[in-house]
Amino acid sequence: MKNNITTSTLIFLLAAPAFQACKNDPPKEPESAKPVTLESLAIEKKTGPDCDKVDSLRLNCVEISLRYPKIKEGSEALKPIVDAWATDFMTGMVGYAEEPDNLPPLEEAIQAFVNMHDEMVKEMPDGPLYYTAETKDTVLLNDGKHLTLRMDGYTYVGGAHGNSTSIVATWDVATAQKVTLDQLVTDLGALQQLAEKKFREVKAEVFKPESEGGWGFNFDESNPFKLADNTGLVKDGIYFCYVPYEVGAYAMGSTEFVIPFAEIQNIRK
Repeated sequence: MKNNITTSTLIFLLAAPAFQACKNDPPKEPESAKPVTLESLAIEKKTGPDCDKVDSLRLNCVEISLRYPKIKEGSEALKPIVDAWATDFMTGMVGYAEEPDNLPPLEEAIQAFVNMHDEMVKEMPDGPLYYTAETKDTVLLNDGKHLTLRMDGYTYVGGAHGNSTSIVATWDVATAQKVTLDQLVTDLGALQQLAEKKFREVKAEVFKPESEGGWGFNFDESNPFKLADNTGLVKDGIYFCYVPYEVGAYAMGSTEFVIPFAEIQNIRK
């Protein structure tokens, strides 16, 4: 019996330092909690005799500069989803000559954009014909649990002004599923009221009467307020991005803001 006790004690004493070392080690972060690794890639194309001149002197040039996000390391399931999301947006930005619901592959859409410019040069050889299409990408959240990305696009093919727009999306990294507003709050109507209040604060000058130097703008049947088409999770709350024409005139531009989590505690899921 004495030998057995001594042996057991010895085993415990030998194992104790290793046990203590394991106990003191920081817990390993779950695989799904690690932020994905992103890179920003680019597709560039420029053609025309005036492309090396400053913008104001470009009478015959088509320039395409498409920057987009790509998951380099991380969720394998999410990689093709982000690729398709970014590709669809870029294709839409250069798909002027195509049907919106039947867009070709991106490479074909880019070439069609160039061809559209070349056809106009034949019709109007004295121009000015400077066509441009560009996109850029921004990471709004990448905390391992969620990934929120934004892409902005701008095209100009003549006329009074170009066309600018944006898209925003949040995905659950573990499931590769897109996160929607109804998964975040219990009452979309209450969220819309908060969003309108925030919108009016951010764009206060357009709601002021003209007599006070404002626009005299207000929401009505022709310009109703609604929840933004582009929303996403960020560190401190829910991010909203309203693009031109979404709830007001083009001149109003884009409108972005965050509704903090603290303001939606009573409706947050």
